[in-house]
Amino acid sequence: MTVTARSAMRWTSASSELVDAGFAAEQVATQVLTALGEGPVDLVFVFLGAPHVAHATTIVETLKKLVAPGCLIGASAHGVVTAGHEIEGGPSLSVVAGRLPGVELHPFILMRETWGQAAQDPLEFARAAPGAEGAELVVLLADPFSLPIENVLNAFNRFAPGVRVVGGMASAGVRPHSNTLILNDWLAQEGGVGLAFTGAIRADVVVSQGCHPVGPPLEVTRCEGNVILELDGQPALERAEQVLMELGDGERDQLRNGLYVGRPVRAGSEGQGDYLIRNLLGADRDRGVFAIGDHPVRRERIRLHVRDATSARGDLELLLSPQMFDSRASAALLFVCNGRGRGLFGDADADISMLQSALGGAVPASGMFCAGEVGPVGGRNYMHGHTASIAILRPA
Repeated sequence: MTVTARSAMRWTSASSELVDAGFAAEQVATQVLTALGEGPVDLVFVFLGAPHVAHATTIVETLKKLVAPGCLIGASAHGVVTAGHEIEGGPSLSVVAGRLPGVELHPFILMRETWGQAAQDPLEFARAAPGAEGAELVVLLADPFSLPIENVLNAFNRFAPGVRVVGGMASAGVRPHSNTLILNDWLAQEGGVGLAFTGAIRADVVVSQGCHPVGPPLEVTRCEGNVILELDGQPALERAEQVLMELGDGERDQLRNGLYVGRPVRAGSEGQGDYLIRNLLGADRDRGVFAIGDHPVRRERIRLHVRDATSARGDLELLLSPQMFDSRASAALLFVCNGRGRGLFGDADADISMLQSALGGAVPASGMFCAGEVGPVGGRNYMHGHTASIAILRPA
């Protein structure tokens, strides 16, 4: 769909914590219409907390009746992000809405059956994700139990190279069919939804993995699947433990928050931000090996990483710092891991506060806590954990 040019781009955001889903939808609709004024609304992103999943149809019908957006897209989550707060749990509704002159919106539905073919054939990919090739930005929202997100992202990396994909996995439920995905009249408990932006819009994408490397780069000299057998020619576990024993007291204390493995995203990667962070899944002391949540390759140079609140704050603030020298942002979408928030930082609103501070404050924003975040690192799109994945939007 093409949004015809009428006036300057305008965005607004709204939220509600009312228990009644219908009243909550009416409340945010009123806020949106008051802020945007006369004229059609081209796009609404809606994120709903777990207690509202059973009433998703009511929310959608209310927003369609009162706001009548050209495109309505959304997902359910354990918690939602508003322009000023992170609401972790409980009834909650957060929306960001825009009037977007000169912007083309290309919505699409993601289903397992479709993406089996789309991941292999460029014509099928073009049918499954219209407008994605050459897009300024693609936003994906998906159910973690029913969509092979890695296949989807591999298809984007293969058939739409350079296109940045941002989003996250619905997190309202912990079992199949416990989440809701929304695209206009389509509501479902499986699959996913996507939206490609083209035309008069510019997006900056920030992916903060919140870790920092410890110890030297380690060469993978033997591996099988996701199991690392040898590092630097030694049993992998033995070599990793040598590195950990050489850490200073401060870095060793950070191991209480977990140990992670960073895979290089490009040749010569050595510093913070040059790695794709993956979970350490387990170790076999008898064999001297350990497994990670990815498939390393022989001769790549990995690094061990640690994460804590200080690292996470510092990484996000560093990545956001260029925003202070750019033009005023129009809107932002923030997708954060369920493991961040109070659980990581010890207090509420840390990620959205850092984002608003970098953008100069009071920028329309919305988002959700995710069971996995999507975002680009090193020019390719990946699935992440413990991450903040952000899209910052401006007129082109």
